[in-house]
Amino acid sequence: MRSLGVIFLADVVGYSKMMSQDEIGALNLIREFQKEIIRPTMEKYSGNVIKSLGDGWLIEFKSASEAVDCALEWLKLSKKRGKLDLRVGIHLGDVEHEEGPPPDVYGATVNIAARLESIAENGEVAISNSTYLCLDENQARQFNNCGNQTLKNISTPVEVWSTGRLNLGSKGMKRENEGPLISIKPFGATSESVSGFCTDVTNDLEKYLNQKDWIDSTVQKNPSDADYQLIGTVSPNQPNFTVDVVLKAPGGKTLWSESYGAPLRQISQISDTVASNISDKVFMEIMKVRDKYKS
Repeated sequence: MRSLGVIFLADVVGYSKMMSQDEIGALNLIREFQKEIIRPTMEKYSGNVIKSLGDGWLIEFKSASEAVDCALEWLKLSKKRGKLDLRVGIHLGDVEHEEGPPPDVYGATVNIAARLESIAENGEVAISNSTYLCLDENQARQFNNCGNQTLKNISTPVEVWSTGRLNLGSKGMKRENEGPLISIKPFGATSESVSGFCTDVTNDLEKYLNQKDWIDSTVQKNPSDADYQLIGTVSPNQPNFTVDVVLKAPGGKTLWSESYGAPLRQISQISDTVASNISDKVFMEIMKVRDKYKS
């Protein structure tokens, strides 16, 4: 039977690593999450759990707004508990239902929801435009327009909205450039006096790295372990300030680290110069190991 439905796919980030480190503990966390969060929210938002996928859940809702409210509540509660990191994808469209037992759902809507989940930044929700158009003003303002995205094995580009950014290195994303992806974690400020510089240098780094011939970069609050990661901290130390930068390879090995310093009175003028210098160094370091960490 075919009918309109809202497909919700959620995934536990880093599940395989959790299982390898503490299988019993990881399974207990999943059971706890199902009992204390999934069951009550299914009743609250009228969701129907189609199947548990071990490290995730496939759920159908009748309402797009209720599906989004459920996803936001899941993420809020999981962040508050600090035990599991999630990402969620939601798409509204025609769904092919099989009554079972067990019941199941099929079709392009399910496939698109799965791709949206895979490209969501860790700890965020990615939704299709058909879902977004069903939201009220308060819900809609929590999402950023990420534009049309070409998803793997999906013939038509999908307009995507997200509570964060997209994981461009995801296997669910079809990229023109299959070279390495650098996730830039927003630079951290140890004092409010350098917070504006942190924002500027993060954005400038994305700009300069994307100008390199064979690499892509994106800002990610929670970078994927499969990407190169660029992490920085900015600290004032009168009359100067210091920028400490670390470049990590896929898997987490540190490839390079360095500190930069300048007079604090110049901080509003030099983010572009600092970003240019860092991007050149990062490019050189990745050149050295590009064959070792092929995507």
